[in-house]
Amino acid sequence: MTALHAGFQLRTMGDNDLPAVVAIEDATQPTPWTEQVFRDCFNSHYDCRVIARDGDIAGFAVLSSVLDEVHLLNIAVAPAMQRRGLAWAALRELIADYQQRSMGYIYLEVRASNQGARQLYERLGFQLNGERKNYYRTVDGREDAILMSLALQH
Repeated sequence: MTALHAGFQLRTMGDNDLPAVVAIEDATQPTPWTEQVFRDCFNSHYDCRVIARDGDIAGFAVLSSVLDEVHLLNIAVAPAMQRRGLAWAALRELIADYQQRSMGYIYLEVRASNQGARQLYERLGFQLNGERKNYYRTVDGREDAILMSLALQH
């Protein structure tokens, strides 16, 4: 468990966190992951974390790693808790953690329309690597993904 700020901590996600995590996912994604997808992440030994304070879940992150590469699969903060620096603080902590593990890169995809997330990743030093056409499902079609990466070892 790692202290972030304002009493929030980044800790490992557990089974009893899933109702809150799924509620945040449902509130923040146009095509949300199901509870079973999160359980599959547990079963695959992905790095699943929650942003919590006093037992309340404010957000989460799910990452997978292979060799020296990390893939940020999903990150979200509850709408009522957004714009308070929680995603930024959680990502800074995750980046530091993976640097200590001598990982080489973190990769991610972000919806082309998600300007707030793209700006957050850019402020953290992520670089634009390209795009994937029609990568994300939307309610009425498909949307491009922007590919980004951050070198962890300089």
